[in-house]
Amino acid sequence: MQNIIYGRNPVIGALESSRKKPLKLYLQKDIQGEVISKIVDLANRLNLPLVRLDKFALQKIAGYQARHQGVLLVYEPLGNPTWKDILIKAKSKRDSLVVFIDSVEDPRNLGAILRTASAFGVDGVITSKAHTAPINSEVIKASAGEMEKIDIVQENNFTGIVKQFRENNFWMVSFEAAAELSLWKMDFTRGSWGIIVGGEDRGVRKIIRSLCDYVVSIPMENLVSSLNVSVAFGIGLYEVIRQKRGSHSC
Repeated sequence: MQNIIYGRNPVIGALESSRKKPLKLYLQKDIQGEVISKIVDLANRLNLPLVRLDKFALQKIAGYQARHQGVLLVYEPLGNPTWKDILIKAKSKRDSLVVFIDSVEDPRNLGAILRTASAFGVDGVITSKAHTAPINSEVIKASAGEMEKIDIVQENNFTGIVKQFRENNFWMVSFEAAAELSLWKMDFTRGSWGIIVGGEDRGVRKIIRSLCDYVVSIPMENLVSSLNVSVAFGIGLYEVIRQKRGSHSC
């Protein structure tokens, strides 16, 4: 089965990435514009074969539910990092930040989480392979190509990996609407942290929650019981980054 990426920003991200080997670019006939010109220019620099197809032929390759925006790239994945690579990289820094994703099943939520993680420059993302949506074209599209800029791995031994990071002096925190400890009372200014993101319905699994040093809630008003998982993650990650950067400026 060939590896494909569709959507304008995701394809640009892949063409600019050192982690993928582009093989062929498909464009919808008569499509044009500034972004398309940039894609064609990137493809020409890579001497990439370019094929023009009508909308329906392109849809057949992308999948009938895909919103391809007239652009599709076939690629070959190059060497991907492992969780050990992420750990080694994180340990080389004074105060690292790694994201652990457990049981996020909606590809759009997963893509949004990866986009936010990339925007704030986390040191890596590790997802549970058995309990989280696979990283496919839909996830890449939802991330708007941003996930090409960070190290992401999907692993089966998710629980064991979380334990390994804890043994290497990482503090683990997860978010839960019913938690008594408020996010605003946390101090993230020192040390390396792992942010654990739970699923849409059940949150962080019990076995993973037992490995958390802190389980915190995001205070809300107007009787809102919970937030979308990607929104909650964005708020939590922003607070962690805000504290860390503030401590470095002192």
